[in-house]
Amino acid sequence: MITRKYRLIGAALAGFCLLGFPACAPQPGEAVSQAQIPGIAPGMARIWFMRDTDPQEQQGEPIIYVNGQAVGRSEPGTAFFRDFPPGAYGFKVQSYGIPTGYKDKLKLAAGTQVYLEVQWGGSWLEGVAGGEAFYVRTLSPELGQAYLRTMRYLGPARASS
Repeated sequence: MITRKYRLIGAALAGFCLLGFPACAPQPGEAVSQAQIPGIAPGMARIWFMRDTDPQEQQGEPIIYVNGQAVGRSEPGTAFFRDFPPGAYGFKVQSYGIPTGYKDKLKLAAGTQVYLEVQWGGSWLEGVAGGEAFYVRTLSPELGQAYLRTMRYLGPARASS
């Protein structure tokens, strides 16, 4: 019950921030042009990985994992994608703070696009007390597309170390 209350409060604060304080909203970067983005290959699903620029967060470029395999680094203010075959996937991000163990799980269907955002925030948002951590969350298609237009486009995922 308490977790649900905090999730509702968090959603309300995010909405208030986007409506009431333009400085909290994503700031325009190099707009992602649809012409730059290749189409999704037949039989595949596309995952967009995004991270907003937060001037208060100075924690580096964590590695994003899909089903335990590294797919790229999360850089502030950027977006990249990776195409996957349909199936069930778990998404996790390296934590430089309190490890939450939080994993966003999705079932992907062919031809779909999903938008994931890497965020830095209180670990209590993911059920672990004691500090701050990186975590990944799924965005609605509308919010994901709006954020994507404000990000610096990095193209398809590159190998990470």
